[in-house]
Formats: sequence, structure tokens, C-alpha cells
Amino acid sequence: MIGRKPGLSVLILLMLAGIQCATRSATEPPRDILGIGIGMTRADVQKRLEEIAFFERSERKNQQVWRLKDDPHYSHLAVGYDANNQIRYITAFADKAKTQIPFSDIGNLSKAKKEIIEQHHTYVWEVPATGASPAYFVNVYGDNPKFLTTCSLSKKSTPNKSEAEEEEEED
Repeated sequence: MIGRKPGLSVLILLMLAGIQCATRSATEPPRDILGIGIGMTRADVQKRLEEIAFFERSERKNQQVWRLKDDPHYSHLAVGYDANNQIRYITAFADKAKTQIPFSDIGNLSKAKKEIIEQHHTYVWEVPATGASPAYFVNVYGDNPKFLTTCSLSKKSTPNKSEAEEEEEED
């Protein structure tokens, strides 16, 4: 019996490694960017941003731009709030001088809607609502076929309402 234990241990380790590799290759799109997700309140977002970034400026339509303090991939974040002061979108801007992020690190590319027009590569995942988390889109763009330039999470529009109508409500 003692002679079988090492063989069994090796088999279990190989099975666990196989499960881990299968999980890694079936990456689900992110639920947040640097701890900020769709539907978070302005107060919670501001607290998180003050930990990781410096405020740069406010833009129209309830939007802000922040410069990250020390992120290995991104230089800036843009956030937009809805009429209820909750995150409606967050966009991270890659810093090409830092470690670049492959599109495949964001999600399973075979599950994304693809739009590739010479030098412009876009992948979009639609993420359904789960529990208290609302449905949203993950959109990555890059001018390189392998690496992203921006990564965005954005709230799905309310049915029967155009994006323009929602933006008017936020003014």
C-alpha cells in the first residue's frame, strides 16, 4: 500500500494541474478594473481612487480622469457616473512603456464579439447580471494585434432607452 501512495499523489497533482490549466484558458471577463466595478457608488469609487491614483480633471457628463500612482500596466483611469452616482463605465489606458497586457488575458477570445479592421482590434464580451451585480460589457481595444491599448467596463443601457437619453438624464 505504501508503494501506491507516491503514484496516487503524482496522479492527483497532474489532475489538479490539468484543471488549473483548463481554468486559465477559459478566462472569464473581469468584474472590475483595479477594484472598481459597474454599479459601485461614487463614495466607494472615490475612496479606492484616492488609494491608487491622483485626480487629474473632471470632464462633462459626470466623468473624471485619474493618473495612476504605480500600476505595472496602466497609466490612467477614466470613470463615468450615472444619475444615481454609480459607476456607469471605467476605462483603463495602457502605458506602452510598461508590461503590456495580451487580449487573451482579459477573457476567452472565442467568446467575444470581434471587430478587426486593419490596425484596430476590438473584442467585446457581454456579461450577464448575477446577484446584485448588474449586466455590463467588457470592451478591449488595441492598435496591436496582440496587446490592448484600453480596457473598459460599461453598464448595459436600460431596455427601450437610447444611450443619448441616458446621458441626458445624467447632465
